[in-house]
Amino acid sequence: MPETHHKITLVFIINGQDFRVEADVKARLIIAVERALLESGNTGRRDPREWEVRNSSGVLLEVDRTLAELDLKNGARLFLSLKVGAGGCTR
Repeated sequence: MPETHHKITLVFIINGQDFRVEADVKARLIIAVERALLESGNTGRRDPREWEVRNSSGVLLEVDRTLAELDLKNGARLFLSLKVGAGGCTR
């Protein structure tokens, strides 16, 4: 019997706006980050490795782990922000 893959919707908050992305729980988080950046129309930094992802508690998530490994649930709100030193001004 084929293995079933479950899809969930993640809500990425980028620059204060919500972007919903459907993702497979067996996929790595970085795949969903790439989709969220495309959805947002981000024209600056598109390399997902230049961004960090935090959950609603502020915990930094490893983008190379799967959604299942990270125990992400349907409707999870994730905050996407540029990593320090990835560009822009520091003050």
